[in-house]
Amino acid sequence: MFGKPEWFTYRFAGWGIGAKTWQGWVYIAAWAILFSATAALPLPGPARNALLGTLSGVALLDVVIIWSRLGEVHDERQRLHQLVIERNCSISAVVSLVGAMACQTLLPGGTPRWGLPFDPVLLVVLCIMALTKLLSTLYVRKRL
Repeated sequence: MFGKPEWFTYRFAGWGIGAKTWQGWVYIAAWAILFSATAALPLPGPARNALLGTLSGVALLDVVIIWSRLGEVHDERQRLHQLVIERNCSISAVVSLVGAMACQTLLPGGTPRWGLPFDPVLLVVLCIMALTKLLSTLYVRKRL
């Protein structure tokens, strides 16, 4: 939408994108100024919140589009390294969720909800991750 993937690279720590060129830094500064100016507007609370929410949605959508297109501007080695990093993060997320479910099941004092001995939100997150992987796999196989 607004930013270009050539201006950014994968973040070293965390998720998202990091500026690689001066244009990327200007892009980030422009969003920061826009958010700050919007927050300072003398608007009623609900109107300001709606405007900030809309800006957040547009910014998030733009970042996701840029992030999804980073592979087009990076070389094969960088893409492969990023895939290994993402795979390792996915594995650790699954292990962490299953571990949290096991801890909540085994520790005394938990209150079962929905008939489960652990917080059902953990199961929902795990199912969303599994569904995302399934849909992504089907998409990639269809394109091959």
